[in-house]
Order: sequence, then C-alpha cells, then structure tokens
Amino acid sequence: MIPKFPRAELEARTVRVLRPRTWIAPEVRLLEIDGKPAVLKDFKALPMATRLTVGLSLIRWEVPILKRLIGLEGVPQLLYTVDRFGFIMSFIEARSLYKVPAAELPKGTFDRVLELVDALHARGVVHLDLRQRKNVLLTSENRPAIIDFAAALHFSRPNAVFRFMCNVDRTAILKLKNRVLPDELTEAEKEQLRAFDRMRRFWPLKRRRPNKKDKIE
Repeated sequence: MIPKFPRAELEARTVRVLRPRTWIAPEVRLLEIDGKPAVLKDFKALPMATRLTVGLSLIRWEVPILKRLIGLEGVPQLLYTVDRFGFIMSFIEARSLYKVPAAELPKGTFDRVLELVDALHARGVVHLDLRQRKNVLLTSENRPAIIDFAAALHFSRPNAVFRFMCNVDRTAILKLKNRVLPDELTEAEKEQLRAFDRMRRFWPLKRRRPNKKDKIE
C-alpha cells in the first residue's frame, strides 16, 4: 500500500521547481522529506479542462507502472500518492549519460544499461521513450538509471507486440551507444540496428529524416 502525503505540506517541503507547468504538462518539484530528496509530479495547477482529462489520465497511467517497478534499482521509486492529481517519487542524483565524456564512462556501461532495460521487460514494462536522451542517466556511483515512465506500457504476458516494443527499447540504447561509443558497437549490435532500420521502412507513421550521427560504420 502506497502511503498518502498531505498536499498542505508540499509548499513547506519544496526545495525548488525542477520544471514549471504548462497548460498540458505537470509541474515537477524537488522536495525534501525526512532529510531525503524526492520528486513531486503535480497536475493540480493545470487548467481544469486539462487537469480533469490529460492530468487524470496520465496519473492513472504512470502510477500503476511505477508500482510494478518497486524494488528495481535504477528507476524512480514511488513513495507517496498525494491525491488524484499528484504523486511523489524518489530522486535519482545523476546526469545524462549522453553528456558524460566517453573517457569517463566505466567499461561495460552500456551492457549495464541494457541489463536495466531487460529488467524492466522482465516485469512486463516497456519504456518506449528511451530515444529521449534525457531519460537515460548515469548516477554519481556510475550506475545506469532510467526515468520518466509517462509513455511506458505494461503487458501481463509476452506477445508479438510486447517483443516488438522490447526491441524498440533496446535499439534506442544501441543508437545512443553508437553516438557515444561508436567504436565499441559490436557487429551483432550493428546488425540489430540495421535490421530495425530496414523494418522501419514499413512504419505506418511518418518517420523523421535519418540523423547523420546515427550512421553505422
């Protein structure tokens, strides 16, 4: 059972705003609770129309995903629900892996990122937004972390769609590896990326133009 946190105490616990709200996106604040940092995602201040539609839908979407990831190291842990418009997660002290100089990356970093992605999949969760580089982090202890599960999905049992979406997650990490450490991409990983790109030619939705930085040598 996830405990509730009183909304009346949020202001006093606020350290700073990490991301201001927009008409459709929640406010994200850094809090301090019991001497530890935590992150509030809050739709309460959105205009009523988006609060009652988009806000409620996203809360009801993301909170159950986070519940399925409780206990998994490297992802935000759900700490509290506030009300139907907000919830609080653990804060992960980290920086974007993409911004870490290649020379500072410990050996096997991307192997560990893929292991974390596989651990998500083992719980039936696919992230689906790992191409956003800000969602893949490296902690101060040089451990991988993944954040922002607003676009994630959960499958109660594996099927063809689930396996395809797992491939979407894994190839997103391999594309990141190709940008950060292209010389360490194995032949098997290169072929996996090429195969995925060939398949995407039949993508029913409009595709973005290929980025030269994603070219596989």
